[in-house]
Amino acid sequence: MTRIRWGVAAALLATGLLLPADSLAASLAEGRPALLGELRLGLHILRALLALNGVALLAIRHPLPPGAAAGEPEPGSGRAERLALGLSVALALALRLPGLGHGLWFDEIQTLVDYVRLPLDRIVTTYDSQNQHLLYSVAAGAVTALAGESAWALRLPAVLFGVASLWALHRFARLVTDRREAILAVAFLAVSYHHVWFSQNARGYTGLLLWTLLASAAFLRLLTGRYRSGWRTALAYGAAMALGIYTHVTAAFVALAHALVWLGLAIRGRGPDPVPGVAGLALAANLTLLLYAPVLPQMLDTLLAPSNDGIRTAWQSPAWFVAEATRGLVRGLPGGWLALAAGLVVVGLGGASYWRRNAPATALMLLPPLLTAAAVVGLGHNLWPRFFFFAAGFAVLIALRGGFALAQAVLPARWPGPALATGAAAVVIVTSAATVPRAWHPKQDFEGAEEWLARHRAPGDVVVTTDLTSFPYQRYRGRDWPAVRTAGQLEEIERRHRRTWVLYTFPTRLAAVQPDLWARLQRDYRRAAEFPGTVGGGAVVVMVRQ
Repeated sequence: MTRIRWGVAAALLATGLLLPADSLAASLAEGRPALLGELRLGLHILRALLALNGVALLAIRHPLPPGAAAGEPEPGSGRAERLALGLSVALALALRLPGLGHGLWFDEIQTLVDYVRLPLDRIVTTYDSQNQHLLYSVAAGAVTALAGESAWALRLPAVLFGVASLWALHRFARLVTDRREAILAVAFLAVSYHHVWFSQNARGYTGLLLWTLLASAAFLRLLTGRYRSGWRTALAYGAAMALGIYTHVTAAFVALAHALVWLGLAIRGRGPDPVPGVAGLALAANLTLLLYAPVLPQMLDTLLAPSNDGIRTAWQSPAWFVAEATRGLVRGLPGGWLALAAGLVVVGLGGASYWRRNAPATALMLLPPLLTAAAVVGLGHNLWPRFFFFAAGFAVLIALRGGFALAQAVLPARWPGPALATGAAAVVIVTSAATVPRAWHPKQDFEGAEEWLARHRAPGDVVVTTDLTSFPYQRYRGRDWPAVRTAGQLEEIERRHRRTWVLYTFPTRLAAVQPDLWARLQRDYRRAAEFPGTVGGGAVVVMVRQ
C-alpha cells in the first residue's frame, strides 16, 4: 500500500508540475479565442490541485486501513431475492428499448449539437450552458463515436444509467428496510412511466439518480457505524458523490444534505467515529474540484447567468412548478388524480414511519430535494420538475413504507396486513406497467411537423421558425428556414412571400421573451396543425397566416 501511495503521489505531483497549461489552453482555444483566458486559468487550477493532492498523499504517515473490523456485515441477498432483482432489471432494460429512437426534444438536440459531437478534449473543457451535463456528454460522445450518431445511441447512456440505478436502489433500500420493500421498490421503478421516460432522455438525470443512491448508501454506512465500513467506504462515497456532481451540479445539494446530517449527529454526540464521514465528504469535494477544474472559470459565469435572458417567466413560479409536477405525476400514475391524492397520504405516513425508526436515514432521503428546491427558488432559476428526479428512489421507498403502515393502522389485528399490503403494491406495479407505452412516443415531434409541412406548403411559401424551434431545425435538421425574434421581422418576411407558415413550441417561454411576436401570431395567424410530445408544453405547433 505504501509503494502504491508513493507511486500515485509522485505521478500526481509530476503531472501538476509538468502539465503545459498555457500551450494546452492555446490548442484548446482554437476556433474559440474568447475562451483562451478562462481555459488557461482552469488548466492552471488543475495543475495546482494535482500537485496539492500529490503532496497530501506524500504527507500521509500511515496507510489507510482497508475498513473497520467493528460492525455487522451488510444484509445479504438470498437466491429468491437475487432472482427477483435480476428479473426486475432485465424487464426494465426490455421496457426502455422500444421508441428509443423517436423524437429528440430541444435539450437533447442541444446536447448533441453543442457537446456530444465535439472531441473529448473539447467536451471536458466546455461549460457555456447549464444544459451541459459533463459526464453524460462524455458517455454519449463515446457511444456515438462507436455506434454512429443516432437518437438511440445518444440516449443509450441514459438507459444504462437508469437500469443500473435499480440495482443501486436495492443496495440503498437493504440498509433502511426489509427485502420485501426493497424488491417492491425496484419492481415499481422498473415499470414506472417516469423512470422509463427519463431513461430514454439523453440527459444526466438517470445518472444523477444512480450516483445519489450509491453515495447515500455509502454515507449511511459511514454515518451509522452499524455495518463494517471505513476508508474503502469513504473512497466509494467520495467517488460516487463526485461523479454525481460531475453529472449535474445540483448533486452538490445532496452532498450538502449529507454534511448537515453528519453535523447534526456530531453536535448531539450520537454519531460513530466521525473521521471516515469527514474523509468521505472531503474526498467528494476534492474529486469534484479535480473534475471541474478545467471549466471552473466558465462555470461561474454560466451558473450565475439569469434564466430566459433575464426575463421573468411562469417557469420560475412555484405555483407553475406545483401544477406542472402534478400534471406529470398524474400522466404516469395508474388511476390519475385519485391515485395522486391517495399517494400523498401514503407518502406522509411513510415519512413518519421512517422518521420514527431511523431519523438519520430519513433525513438523507428528505433533505436533498428540500435543499434543491430552496436553492432553485432562491436563485430565481427555472423550477423544472426534472431537477428532483434524483429523489425518485427515496419517494418510492417512502410510499411503500406508507402503504404497509396504512395497512397496519386500518386493518384488524387478525388480518394478514403485510400480505394484503404486498398484494396491493403488486396491483399498483402491474397497473403502472400499463402506463409505460405512453413514454415511448416522441418527446418533441420536430420531424412530424417538418413532414407535414412538406406535404402542405406550396411553391412561394415560406416556413419561419421562432425561439426554441430555430435551433432544432437549423442546427440539427439542417433547414435554411429563417428565424424571427420580433413582429417586425415577421412582417418583413410576409411581404416577400405568398404564404407564411410559422413554427413554435413552449408557448409559455415564447409569450414571455418575445411578447410582440406572440401577440402577432395570436391575432393574425391560425393554428394549422399541432404535433404533441411527451415533454410538458413541448408540442410543435404550425401556424399559418389567415
